Amino acid sequence: MEKISQNRPGILVVGGYGHVGQQIARRLSGDSRFDVRIAGRNKTKAKAVAANLRCDAEQIDLGKPESWNAALTGITIVIVCIDQIDTRFVEYVLNRGLALIDITADDMFFQKVEQLQTTKAHGGRALLSVGLAPGLTNLMVKACAEKLDFVPQARIGILLGIGDSHGPAAIDWTLRNFKSARIENLPFDRDGRNYPAIPFDFADQHVVRRTLGIGDVRSLMTFDSPAISRLLFRLLPLVASRPRLRDLTRNCMMRFRLGSDRAALYVAVEGTRNGIGFQRSIRLEGRKEAAITALMAAETARLLVDTSIPAGIWHIDQVFSIERYAHHLAAEGVFVTGIDEQLTRR
Repeated sequence: MEKISQNRPGILVVGGYGHVGQQIARRLSGDSRFDVRIAGRNKTKAKAVAANLRCDAEQIDLGKPESWNAALTGITIVIVCIDQIDTRFVEYVLNRGLALIDITADDMFFQKVEQLQTTKAHGGRALLSVGLAPGLTNLMVKACAEKLDFVPQARIGILLGIGDSHGPAAIDWTLRNFKSARIENLPFDRDGRNYPAIPFDFADQHVVRRTLGIGDVRSLMTFDSPAISRLLFRLLPLVASRPRLRDLTRNCMMRFRLGSDRAALYVAVEGTRNGIGFQRSIRLEGRKEAAITALMAAETARLLVDTSIPAGIWHIDQVFSIERYAHHLAAEGVFVTGIDEQLTRR
């Protein structure tokens, strides 16, 4: 194992040879302020990616605590890009006084991490909900809610490109969570064009209920073609209930591209200011969902180095704002609109 510099923060990317993990590692390995280490159960894959990025590699298995210490030696920030079945590794990292970024989208896991009580005493910091959704969606809800006295309701729309490149774990998670539901229309385009969308169990809706105190929050998903979306909304619940069909669909989605790699968000909140009702909405337009998630994770790592954040467990909307990321997003063709405000009632 290559010795990490004591003068630069060491960043461990767990799952750094995966679809998103590689993109995160590539962004950070090009930053001379950091020493990056690729880690995962397969050391051969870790070494191959590390050699390409000219950084370090180490083997780690989150199910085997005996592998953790060596991988964490010299590390300041840990970025986890794989799903975890329990919080043992998170607690171990935080009890060492390190910072942890997790890009998972599983709210059940979030709730388990939120219950950890020992981290503050050791100075550890965990930052959850880092990515497109959850992540940017949380920040957009926060931005819309800030100028209102009371916000009882929020809608979060996520549009994904069918032609985008998604990792197998992300595709499988999406397919398993499809259910038949009533279709709603959301205006992802500024010209008011509506897209059919269905409720989907993204973690952001659950998180902002807890962090922002909004009682009624719904996340809805659609694809970049309204016609294909309507067809898929009928077919995918059937696929979700049959493992063999799900496997076949996942393999097809990884091999064949239909549509674009567009990624878009639409967030609208309903609330009052001085007793007057308003709807405030905001949009994001970009390409490649995984690349946006990688950008968010890399910029969040930089913010953790540059910003004084108290020890504890935090979701992204509790410590940062959309303004902290907007410039970096725009530099890569991901644009966040200004907030539109409409009077709803007096």
